[in-house]
Amino acid sequence: MATCGGIGFTVSSLAAELHGFPHRNRNLKTVDSLFDPTNTTYLEGVGFSAVLFLIVGIILTVFVCIYLCVRACCCQGDPDSNKRRGCNPIFMIGCVALACGGLILGYYGNEFTRDGVIGVADAVVSANGTITSANNRVNDITRNLTGSERLLGRFQLEIGNSTLPDPVKNRVNTEARQAQREVGGAAEQSGEISTSLSDIPDVAKYDDDIRKYDDWRWKATIGGLCFFLLILLVAILSVICKSVCFLQLNAFLALVALILAWLCGGVFIAVGVLGGDFCVDPNGYAERVASNSSREQIVYITRCGNCSNPFESDFNRARESIRSAEDSVTNITVLLNVTQPDNYTEQALMTLDELSINLRGVDVTLVNLFSQDINCTSLNTDYNSILTAACSKTLDGAVFTFSGCFVIGVMFVLLVVSMQLYWTRLRDDVAREGW
Repeated sequence: MATCGGIGFTVSSLAAELHGFPHRNRNLKTVDSLFDPTNTTYLEGVGFSAVLFLIVGIILTVFVCIYLCVRACCCQGDPDSNKRRGCNPIFMIGCVALACGGLILGYYGNEFTRDGVIGVADAVVSANGTITSANNRVNDITRNLTGSERLLGRFQLEIGNSTLPDPVKNRVNTEARQAQREVGGAAEQSGEISTSLSDIPDVAKYDDDIRKYDDWRWKATIGGLCFFLLILLVAILSVICKSVCFLQLNAFLALVALILAWLCGGVFIAVGVLGGDFCVDPNGYAERVASNSSREQIVYITRCGNCSNPFESDFNRARESIRSAEDSVTNITVLLNVTQPDNYTEQALMTLDELSINLRGVDVTLVNLFSQDINCTSLNTDYNSILTAACSKTLDGAVFTFSGCFVIGVMFVLLVVSMQLYWTRLRDDVAREGW
């Protein structure tokens, strides 16, 4: 097991605040806030935040309606009809202006969320590129080692056909067999590295899903904001035209928009709490869901600082084998160079040169694999890029969108009631004054 220190990721205060939100099940009993999207009890606790927001919205709507209706009834005796009639349009315009502020918040949050989600997808692509590069290098190593084994086999045939003295042949064959064993050992360690890499979860398959989800989410949010804006424009038009029909239509649409705003706000606050629970301990979740075979690699990727590299032992053994094989090749070359060469010996020397180049290439590829692909820096950088995008931009965007929905919801509560009162007063004025 890798021993680690530090996590390489700073938990934001927003994530901590959202994580501290009450988590209660359907029986209103406190449940564990440890992030676990597969646990229905935990999801009930997250849904509590949405339900609580909806309850607050309903209570606010009822109280505002009661207050304005009671106030309207108390003011029915006001003889200054023009003053009463002019008060509602000003109030409605103020509500429209504040609702537009909510729309701006929602739009800003939507764009911020999109930047975050796209950032997650880009980081996933980068992480997949790192793993793909590592696999390609391992494949190159395997291919070169296979070629080295063929070259050693050819070399032994050439030596067998040569006219070298038997003592020299025996020493050369002993060194060749040693090189063959070392090349086989390196190939075995390369296979172990490949197996360890294959244990790392394949994140590339999520790239398209993430982008498709964000595309639909962005379009749905923009559609909702446009619907809210349309209602606000109709509200302004109804005030300008003093149209009872427009007021009735707008009151109905505003009621629909009010319900939609509360529902969207509930969804976004639940998403925010879900994100907060994840972002306070992303490493813990990644390590909990990791399989036994991939746990050590996941710990290494997520925590990085002062972690022992799970690939290091296989890398060291593979490199030692390659160096031993190179030493054997060098010893064979020295033996052949001090003997009287024949045609077969010259061919064997050419094969040795090709083999030596092959082994040096394997050694260089091994070093690059360890230093550039399967080291802590490159893998952890991709992982932290995912966390930064998810736990900063995406989480902030969800909170901004929730705030916009809350402002829009409150303003539409006031708009629905004020439009109804204004419609009643216009109707009474029409009936009384005939205009």
